[in-house]
Amino acid sequence: MLRRRRLPPGSLLSFVIPVLVILLLVEGLLLVERKARPAILAAAVMQCDGIATRAINRALLEKVVPDVNYRDLIIVEKDAAGAVVMAQINTIEINRIIAITTLASLEALTGVSEQDLRIPLGIITNSYLLAPYGPKIRVRLKPMGRVNTAITDSFEAAGINQTRHKIYLEVTAEVQVIVPLITGSVKVLTAVPLADTIYIGEVPETVVNLYFSAE
Repeated sequence: MLRRRRLPPGSLLSFVIPVLVILLLVEGLLLVERKARPAILAAAVMQCDGIATRAINRALLEKVVPDVNYRDLIIVEKDAAGAVVMAQINTIEINRIIAITTLASLEALTGVSEQDLRIPLGIITNSYLLAPYGPKIRVRLKPMGRVNTAITDSFEAAGINQTRHKIYLEVTAEVQVIVPLITGSVKVLTAVPLADTIYIGEVPETVVNLYFSAE
């Protein structure tokens, strides 16, 4: 009759304990990952929002704004006394600027998406001291859909019987944030001043509530 060989009690413990330790470590890592994932994505979204906004602003200030004057957008006619008798919106020029702005914004976002952005893992601690430390996590940006460009304006008092008319470029773009095993998106909103002038006396009705948009 064959007898079953019994393992020494120490041998069984030497097998079970390492397995339990490994399982506990894996479970702990998974728990940390689940809790850290939202913080990592939030940090990546915040960083990408700032990078994309700065890239668009830089592109507009370098490629669009320097070549635009108020008289290019609003054709103002005055009488012999210098009073404004008519102000006409230059629709063709405004549409051209919108098209140039949209193209410049897309190029700026594409340039940023080609960079290898990285954020330190220590940023999830919300600690100013620990934020710069830890392994670097790779982050990529990917432009999503079309860029929405609009031209808006505002009026403000500039002195006695004077009104300052400001015209702005507004750009809205949605960007996908890609982190290993995590994806999210952020809507980038930015506005830069395009042109301005001062009206003495009453502002012509033609330029009130100026708004042009291209989606």
